[in-house]
Amino acid sequence: MMRSICDWASSKKVNHSDEERRERDLNPRVQGTVDFESTAIPGYATSALSQGFSATVISMMMPSRIMEVRFHGRDVEISSSFAPGTTVREALLASEILPSMVIVSYEGTVLPHSTRLNQDIELLVTTISSGG
Repeated sequence: MMRSICDWASSKKVNHSDEERRERDLNPRVQGTVDFESTAIPGYATSALSQGFSATVISMMMPSRIMEVRFHGRDVEISSSFAPGTTVREALLASEILPSMVIVSYEGTVLPHSTRLNQDIELLVTTISSGG
């Protein structure tokens, strides 16, 4: 009989411990924990945000690299700075050159206006003439 009372007491202790754990798990400070995940891109950090609380998120970003694009030709002489990945068309428009009026080439090769630029570059701009 004594053994069964001890078993009963220890089972109550375990249950009491389970109740404490449930109370602790329901604590809003414990529920508000933010798990951070890396995107595996050096210099960047992102976080998984949980709803129902506010948290401070610290992000590191590498300084954005800017490339210099120089357009030159008979009617054009302009240099502008752009983010890598800018297309020839976007660079022309930003430099106030109408893409429909020019052909752009690099070292003798004509570039489609959809070409993405990724480094400093000098491009020859040839104005297209038409009419009668």
